[in-house]
Amino acid sequence: MLTPTAPPTAPVAATAAGPGDLALPAPPGVRWRRAWPGKDGRLVLEGLEGLDDLGTAGRVVAATARPVLRDGRLVGADDLAVVDDDPRLPALAALRAGGATLTAHRAGKRAVLREGPPGAPRAFAKVAGSRATRTALDRLAALRALLAASGAPARPRLVDVLDADPGAGVLRLAPAPGRDLTSLLARAGAGECRAAGRATGRALAALATAPTTAPATAPAAGPALPVHTGADEAAVLTRWVADARAHGVLPGDLAAALERAADDVAAALRAAGPEGPAPLVPAHRDLHDGQVLVDGTGGTAGWGRVTLLDVDTAALADPCLDAGNLLAHLDLARLLLGPARAAAVDALEDGLRAGWAEAGHPLLAAAPERLELHRAAARLRVVAVHAFRGRARLLAPLARPAQWGA
Repeated sequence: MLTPTAPPTAPVAATAAGPGDLALPAPPGVRWRRAWPGKDGRLVLEGLEGLDDLGTAGRVVAATARPVLRDGRLVGADDLAVVDDDPRLPALAALRAGGATLTAHRAGKRAVLREGPPGAPRAFAKVAGSRATRTALDRLAALRALLAASGAPARPRLVDVLDADPGAGVLRLAPAPGRDLTSLLARAGAGECRAAGRATGRALAALATAPTTAPATAPAAGPALPVHTGADEAAVLTRWVADARAHGVLPGDLAAALERAADDVAAALRAAGPEGPAPLVPAHRDLHDGQVLVDGTGGTAGWGRVTLLDVDTAALADPCLDAGNLLAHLDLARLLLGPARAAAVDALEDGLRAGWAEAGHPLLAAAPERLELHRAAARLRVVAVHAFRGRARLLAPLARPAQWGA
């Protein structure tokens, strides 16, 4: 359990929850926006104090708390400990003292800081443990080497590393150009979303058709990408569902339905064997709309180069894995954004599929049921993850049985 470097605030009252907010006790003026399962059965919380969701004012607040359960349901929290200078991320305090602005903080695990103003950042600093930072550097180098060897015009860019101190757990990254798919889904017209989806589809096809090993003539790229099997993906899914159930963030009826569906999907993923029905390909492995930037002039045809963010979990995986993850997050966007943005989400998916077809994505050689299996696995995981953000009921439709097969 983390020991706070500053004492918790005086007795706290439950906050009124908006859509996606957690109705848990919080310091005055703070609303919790995210939570994760922590050690010793605690919750790890991230909140905003006088801060909008773009991180342009106020501050990010991190904390841990002990969940209070009644009949297996989360009804509150006590022993709230606000974490300012995270003892497990010692570099965080120095970066903040140097003027960097904290934009995300999962206490005890990782943090992101912005150097410079919101509209013109000079760099972003990612702070994590030494081992996690070394892994991030290795995955970035390995994936960069494979993309360089592919030579595909549509291959995605990766973020440039300005400097790194793995011993201190700090990775400084250059700002990347473009708009993320999340903001386009929320604000852009259907034509722009379709064009952005097409560019993304072509970039993902280039990633999936890149070589799985760097040529002997390539510069040293560090360790090769690890293999991520169907059994590995099944383990990720079942762990998230079990954590959500144990922390009481799922209503009882939804918890039972989610567990049944997750057991079925996990069994199908494991049944595919070590490599599944298709050769493994380079994959992002944690792909969603917030991880994709599209650069260009916009409009219906002006989106050009695509940048992929946060490739820390890159691996060799089933060619349907990234596609299923991204489609599941479009399903999530449909629920979060509502009917008013349905046309934009549909257009982005249409463009995505068109880009896959134009560039010959390897998933096209797989049975359609294979893509739907990975989409179903990601949908179920999304429900469990977002249940920690107070969205279990809203996202219940994602847990409904779907037609898929191995």
